[in-house]
Amino acid sequence: MSPPFDGFGGAEEEEDEGKLTVDAILESEQRMNAVGDYELDLSSRGIKEIENLGGTCDQFDSIDFSKNEIVKLEGFPKLRRLHTINASENKIEKINGTNVSENVPKLEWLMLQNNKIRNLVDIDEIAKMKRLKCLIMKGNPVCAVENYRAYCIYKLNDGLKMLDYERIYAKEREQAKKMFGEDDGKAAKAKTFTVGKRGGRDDEEEEEDEAKKTKKKPKNNAAELAKIKAAIANATTLEEIAMLEKAMETGKMPSEYNK
Repeated sequence: MSPPFDGFGGAEEEEDEGKLTVDAILESEQRMNAVGDYELDLSSRGIKEIENLGGTCDQFDSIDFSKNEIVKLEGFPKLRRLHTINASENKIEKINGTNVSENVPKLEWLMLQNNKIRNLVDIDEIAKMKRLKCLIMKGNPVCAVENYRAYCIYKLNDGLKMLDYERIYAKEREQAKKMFGEDDGKAAKAKTFTVGKRGGRDDEEEEEDEAKKTKKKPKNNAAELAKIKAAIANATTLEEIAMLEKAMETGKMPSEYNK
């Protein structure tokens, strides 16, 4: 008698390729990150769809989905503890804001750097996430759309402190509200206004800020600060951002970046 055909196992493995299974979740690295959050590392696994996160038993503050093949940000079950999602360097084109906002109610940090988000109407979906404090969208086509920054500031909640690694100023909020008035942010209207320098901050205010920075930071550190800003723009993890934000205060690049 011929031996039993054992090719089905291989087919099953192929079927699971790119899927986020409960086994994959259980086998993934779990760690305390640099800012003291308990994080699940699901990066670089070829994941195409967010699913089966009920298998986390809502144990994590942060989940890293970076460097996968995810096309749509959705598929979250109730995760009341989760407050940070890093989905940078995927293929995300669409966002289901209702799914994320209803099931991840404490979401504060959303990192979507280097994806394929193209339209301002997708910002409307992100606006459903009412507790966001930091949104990173650098590297998406939508960032090149006229009035992108002003539209984000207008649509997103007043608790948002940072957009694309840049602090949001009260002056920017005021000007964004004047731009769009009571129109409630239709994407078509957003394309009709040209945003001024850094969202409308005047030269005098920027000079005052620069003077304050000069007093706080040591002299002759312009080159060092430029390096730090470049590193922040290329950061892909929450740990890197936290480290580099502290470096901005001291004006000195962390030693590990000088190797």
